[in-house]
Amino acid sequence: MTIRLEQFSYTWAFLALSVIYALVTLLRFGRREKHLPPGPPTYPIIGNAHLVVTKDLYKKFKDWSEQYGEVYSLKIGKGTMIVLNSRRAVYDLIDKRSAIYSSRPDDEQFRNTMRNENIANMEADANWRIQRKVTARFLAPSILDGALGKISEAEVTTLLYDLLVSPENFVKHINRSTASFSAITLYGQRATHHDGFWATGVYEAMEAINRALTPGSYLPSEQFPIFKLIPKSWNPASIRAEEGFSIPTGIWTEARKRVESRRNQGDKRESLMDALLDGTMMLEGHDHGTKLANFVGALMQGAADTTAIIMRTQIMFLATHPWVQDKAQKEIDALCGVDKIPTFADFEDLPYINCIIKEGLRIRPVVPTGIPHRCIQDNWYEGMLIPKGATIMIPHWALGHSQYDDADTYNPDRYLNHPSLAIDYAASSDYQNRDHYAYGAGRRICAGIQLAERKTIDIDKEAFEESLLAGPEPYQVKFTPRSERHVEVIKKELENVGELLKKWE
Repeated sequence: MTIRLEQFSYTWAFLALSVIYALVTLLRFGRREKHLPPGPPTYPIIGNAHLVVTKDLYKKFKDWSEQYGEVYSLKIGKGTMIVLNSRRAVYDLIDKRSAIYSSRPDDEQFRNTMRNENIANMEADANWRIQRKVTARFLAPSILDGALGKISEAEVTTLLYDLLVSPENFVKHINRSTASFSAITLYGQRATHHDGFWATGVYEAMEAINRALTPGSYLPSEQFPIFKLIPKSWNPASIRAEEGFSIPTGIWTEARKRVESRRNQGDKRESLMDALLDGTMMLEGHDHGTKLANFVGALMQGAADTTAIIMRTQIMFLATHPWVQDKAQKEIDALCGVDKIPTFADFEDLPYINCIIKEGLRIRPVVPTGIPHRCIQDNWYEGMLIPKGATIMIPHWALGHSQYDDADTYNPDRYLNHPSLAIDYAASSDYQNRDHYAYGAGRRICAGIQLAERKTIDIDKEAFEESLLAGPEPYQVKFTPRSERHVEVIKKELENVGELLKKWE
């Protein structure tokens, strides 16, 4: 066989050009494209991936904004991350252009863990809108301030009594209390014991999800597609993703079965699951498979676990700042004396308590990095390109620490000019007056924000868990009644709410 020289030359030229093209493409992989917001220098292939695996990423978001601007970009492989450490940018993009900024990133680990059955991470489609509508309707202020308000106050009274009896178990008491109120609201069932199903199920579910989705614990396969070639059996993250779906789904399927069993015995109650099973509240397209169970379960996770974390954080800062306790006690005493436990109806007359809540959420938000959004089409902002598919970060911690010169100092006094609830500031066009971003922004703002708002020992205030939801690591604190009269009032109130709570057991 004879090979002509011309054919040989063309073949080698084609191969050489192919190799050059592949090398150029590879070297451009991870580079910051033209018109993107500025950001840290990139390296070939990895881009800025080496920077986002840092332990304190939420703090780096603030550092980078000081260096590259309030709106900047990070390149992770082929992916683009846009960080909005700007109140104005959050308002202009996430709030005003929410139609294209309300989706979640296309992340394989999240997709395998959530299976599009968790309202927090669902696609912003018709099913998600239905779930948001039902949630907003059931958790409306008129309902929360009515019958549910009495239940909340009864559980708070029970918590106060538990802290009197065994203060050393304050974490268990907080967990039971927040789980119990959530379970009554959503399932019509009270958590009577620390180790019962209605007290522990939600935390077991969230532990499985946290194990699966903690940042840095799985490979970024969307940004580096080559990782998708790794067999699932070789990838521990795949096992955690499977457990992150199967464990919560099993728990919430069991929860639905328990409600159905109660109802079959003629015991129908006022709860979201009862309303959905009755048909008095419609959730079209969700009454098959595991969708209904996971919808209500996701609300339980959002209501109980995050509230418990917030309460532990608030107690930690109060324990380390006695002067704040003194101001709070004086305000409560002036309104209630020693004969009454304050309720949500007293909110407007307890402005400093409101300041304490806001400051705790600002200085240590539950999700310090924020939960990412995704832009679904190319969009321009002040001459900068926000490309289709970009991950958009609303950095809760950085936003709360960039407005004040003494941002690392715990000081509720900074909120004395913010007398309203967080929902009022989130809905306002006066974005510069936003109190904090712990509940997110835009259409993806926490659906339970209305529910969340109603609610000297050496302690390391920097010791927080490294997980998707970041609460304080275990610490010790001492609870001391201020007088015997206060103890008597708590015991009396417990007797008064006993019958109310018993009907939910």
